[in-house]
Parts: sequence; C-alpha cells; structure tokens
Amino acid sequence: MNKADEHAREVVEQFSQQAVYFAKLPGHEEATELLLHMAGITATTGVLDVACGAGAVACAAARLARQVTGIDLTPAMIQRAAVFQGELGLTNLAWHVGDVARLPFPADQFDVVLTRYSLHHFLQPAEVLAEMARVCKPAGHIAVADLVLPAEKGPAYDQMERLRDPSHVRVLTEAELRGLLAEVGLVDLRRAGYLFELELEALLQASFPRPGDADRVRELIEADVGVDKLGIGAHRRGGTVRIAYPITIVVGTKRAD
Repeated sequence: MNKADEHAREVVEQFSQQAVYFAKLPGHEEATELLLHMAGITATTGVLDVACGAGAVACAAARLARQVTGIDLTPAMIQRAAVFQGELGLTNLAWHVGDVARLPFPADQFDVVLTRYSLHHFLQPAEVLAEMARVCKPAGHIAVADLVLPAEKGPAYDQMERLRDPSHVRVLTEAELRGLLAEVGLVDLRRAGYLFELELEALLQASFPRPGDADRVRELIEADVGVDKLGIGAHRRGGTVRIAYPITIVVGTKRAD
C-alpha cells in the first residue's frame, strides 16, 4: 500500500467513526453564514462542497442556492449527510463518495466551489485546490475555511493533533493558504476570520485516537492553558477547559479568461 492509499484508509477509518459525533458537535451557524455570504451564493448558484463531511455546510447552502453537490471520501459521512438532508426536507442536493483530488465532474461546471475544515487532512492540498479550480466556472468563486496558524506554532499543534486524529497531516499558515490559491489562478482574494470555540471534552468525545493518546492530548492542551504554544487559545471557563480555533476564510475568483 502506497502512502496515498494508506492515508486514504486512515481518513475513512477516522471519519467513519466520527460521522455521528460530528453531527452532534455544537453548531456555529453564524460562521457558516459568513462562509456562504463571502462565497457569493444566490438563488441561481450551483455549488460544490468538497470534503463535505456530514453535510452541515452543503445543507445550509441548499437553503440559498439553486443546486448543491457534496462529495466526500468517507461513505459514513455521506450517509449521515443524506439523513440530515431528509430531516431538513431539502430536495436540491446530490451526494457523491469519491476522491476530492480527482473530482468526477467536468471542467467549468460550478459557480461556487468551497471546502471547510479539510485542507489539513490532505497530503497534497495543492492538488485538491487545483481540482476545485478546474471544476469552477470562469469568474466563479472558490472559498476555503480552515484553521491556520503562525509558522512557529504549527509544529507543536501538528504533533498534538496527529495524536488526537491520526488522519491529520499539517496545518497551513495563512500565507501558505493564500499562496496556494494564487498558484491555481485565483484573483481578488478576500479574507475573514473567526474563532470556533468548544469544550475539550466535547472534542475528545468526537475523536478516536489510538489507545492512550486521548490522555496525552488532554495533558498537552491542559498544559497549554495561558501559554498558547499550540495556537488554539486553550483556556478555562466554568471549571472546564475550552479551546478556540482561529479559523480563516479566504475566497478567490477564477479568472474569466
């Protein structure tokens, strides 16, 4: 098994277990609304949600857009997304299981292509972004939302996060993210940011680390309270440890030519 196949297996294994828990994590509707607003979704928009997970963003987009397509590598996530769609009574969605580095769609198909909280899972994020640009229509928008960290905090965070989620690869800096988007031909880059806050124990409940690693993750994050070596704002509130992920949204436009 080569490295790419081994990583794909790890991703599917992790997110097959996480599918139900992801759906139960505290929502952040305002952050989703911000992403969709920046992406420029309207009633005439066709949207592709790459690495759509349990369908939260795709279903929110479907309330605004003409048609939304979601694709994810993990069948359990797509199954959960379809259930969520049914619970909401939405009809303008289609779901695909597939490799997002080789999107099964023709070029220039979607008005908006977006992804949230996924780039850090890709061995080659540039390949995924290139595919997103390929299937986006000229003058269409590509939107990415993910955790970004300063270069000096990335290594410590990556070490901790791989213990929590073995499918994690590497967090990007904002400069790296913007550079990758420019490399695939996007222009007029726009940025926004927000903090995604949740309790440490809620995060660990939705995690499936290897035996013994959950305790190590808890120790590392608790030791980071007031230190912020990891870059995720660990703090105590009401007797619980909470973290605040600094999320960046960057939206670019595909050249019309």
